[in-house]
Amino acid sequence: MGLGCLVMLGTTGLVILIAGWGPPGWVAQVTSAAGRAVLAAIGAANLAGALAFAVFLADRLHASRAMRRPGPKGEIAIAPRAVRQLAAGLLARELGLTGFRVALRPAAQGVLLTVRLALPPDEVAPRLAERVQELLSREIELKTGLPVEEVNLVIRGTGRPQPPVQA
Repeated sequence: MGLGCLVMLGTTGLVILIAGWGPPGWVAQVTSAAGRAVLAAIGAANLAGALAFAVFLADRLHASRAMRRPGPKGEIAIAPRAVRQLAAGLLARELGLTGFRVALRPAAQGVLLTVRLALPPDEVAPRLAERVQELLSREIELKTGLPVEEVNLVIRGTGRPQPPVQA
C-alpha cells in the first residue's frame, strides 16, 4: 500500500513539476478548462491505479495470514476471517448469543479463540463458558481441521433482561 501511495504522489508531483517548469504556454494551457480536465483525468487514473494496487496488496496480506494445513492432495489455506465467521455463526445459531466479538490468533499447532460478550441475564458464567468452549472447539476442529488449543471467554458486562412478553 505504501508503494501505491508513493507512485500516486510521484505521478502527481511530476504533473506539477511539468506544469511549473514546462514551456511558457504550458501554464496557460493547464489552467484552462481543457487543461484542468486533463489534470483531473490523470488524477483519477492515478487514484484508480493506487486503489487497485491497495486491493492487490490486501489480498496478498490476507493470503499470507491464512492458516495452512495439509490436505489429501495439497495444502488447505483457511483465512482467519472464515474461522471467525464460522465461530460467530455457531454462537448465534446454537447458543442464541448476540453482541459478541470473536478474536482469533494462530498458535503453534492450531488456533486460539477469544470470545468477548455480555453475560446474558439468565446465564451462569462458568456454565456458559463451558458450553462456548465445547461448541467452538468441537465444531471448528471438525469443520476446518484446525486444532483449537484454547477458547477464552471474556465477560465484559451483563446483558439487559428481556421485558416479559404480554399475552
